[in-house]
Amino acid sequence: MSNSQPSNSSNALDNFELELLKQEYFFLQTTIEDYNKQIWAIKALGITGTGAVIILALQQNKSVLALVGCTIPIFFWVLESQCKHFQRGFYPRVGEIETTLLETCKFRGPAIFNSWNYALKRVTSPKRKGYIWDGLLNPAVFVSYVLEIVFLLIAWKAIPLI
Repeated sequence: MSNSQPSNSSNALDNFELELLKQEYFFLQTTIEDYNKQIWAIKALGITGTGAVIILALQQNKSVLALVGCTIPIFFWVLESQCKHFQRGFYPRVGEIETTLLETCKFRGPAIFNSWNYALKRVTSPKRKGYIWDGLLNPAVFVSYVLEIVFLLIAWKAIPLI
């Protein structure tokens, strides 16, 4: 004589699971954005440090400062690569949740991750995984630091000529 029907209890479970997925999805998106903020701060500090070393080397007319200054972008490169590696650890779950909502629930959204991958022609699971590929050799990470090191090496060679 219970008033509850099996379909109602399964709908409640489905709604509960759906609510959990929604909360997890937006938590993961917020976490990924927080990592982005940290990464931009790290990149800005690295560029500022490199610029300060170049200016100091020019003012002191000591090219060795530029050479020693190459350690600054290396340290920030390693730091940013660790953040990027940890950030990328959240991507597969975000994609999984979006796929579940699309295929199981027939939702059209949210689709932040999969739409971004589609627009930029990226695969959701990279060919290579691990800290070296996700972090150190990730082009979004290393390009600015390699450029900083190149500028410091140019300053190292050019300062004695000035």
